[in-house]
Amino acid sequence: MFAYVIRRIIQSFFVLMIVMLFTFSLPYFQTHGIVAPAYTVLGTKATPYNVAVWAKQHGMDATYFHRFWTYATQVLFHFNLGRSYKENSSVWGIISLYVPRTIWLAAVSLILTTIIAIPLGIYQASRRNTVGDYTATGVAFVLYAMPNFLLAMLLLDAFSFHWPHLPNSPPQGVQAWAIFTDPVGFILPVAALTMLSVAGLSRYMRGTVLEVLVQDYVRTAKAKGCSGSRTLFKHAFRNALGPIIVLLGLSIPALLGGALIIESVFNYEGLGIQTVFAATNLDLPTVLGITLLVAILTLLGNLLADVALGLVNPRIRIEGNSR
Repeated sequence: MFAYVIRRIIQSFFVLMIVMLFTFSLPYFQTHGIVAPAYTVLGTKATPYNVAVWAKQHGMDATYFHRFWTYATQVLFHFNLGRSYKENSSVWGIISLYVPRTIWLAAVSLILTTIIAIPLGIYQASRRNTVGDYTATGVAFVLYAMPNFLLAMLLLDAFSFHWPHLPNSPPQGVQAWAIFTDPVGFILPVAALTMLSVAGLSRYMRGTVLEVLVQDYVRTAKAKGCSGSRTLFKHAFRNALGPIIVLLGLSIPALLGGALIIESVFNYEGLGIQTVFAATNLDLPTVLGITLLVAILTLLGNLLADVALGLVNPRIRIEGNSR
């Protein structure tokens, strides 16, 4: 198991380096290249000489590979995501207050999604082609096809502007754990994120369980006299859990991306609001810093999913060790 975890960590590290290479290289393609911030900082004094002096002061006259090495070491060892020259502050200093708020919002939605979607998918598989299965499938298709912002606006119109008059936005200027101390204001944004995720995960769970139910070992268990519930939960559910764990890890970027939109609709001060502000303000270092942070969280989620998959299904790590 230890070798399996180390191998996954090394693979995640190489993926992270590729993402860092992209986020580092993108500023080269903007107008004026990597010295574009000089024109923002210097303003009317942005003469070619002053720009060259400013670039040298900030180390932008170094070679591409030297600058990338500096950038990589700062990210890996100091978690320095860059510097916003428009805000005259480090990117982490700008977004550090908002990161826990978005993480808690996505984490609570992920937990609720797991609690709802897995039993719902099992129910649909065990009641295949019944009224309940058709109803859940129809609702899932509608939610799955619905854009994030549209669902959020429909929830606002139904439950905030009309009965039962829930708050149209979470409390502002509070700590990240306010989602637990004052949960009423978070009902609508959490519900929007959860409903969107449940739709896809429940359908995947249904298909995975149905695929397992037709396997030979399940038929053998039924032939030996195992009850339907015992066959479903001891054999089918356990073997269908592996792909679901992987899917939960892969759903983290979708949850974080959805949180950015949901936060904007519900005016929640998280990474979504900060990303929109940085994009409209043409603050490229902040946008790229947030992008890199989301990539790191995604890799971390996938790594945890791989480890959990190795614990649930020992064949995964055994087959990996035999290669």
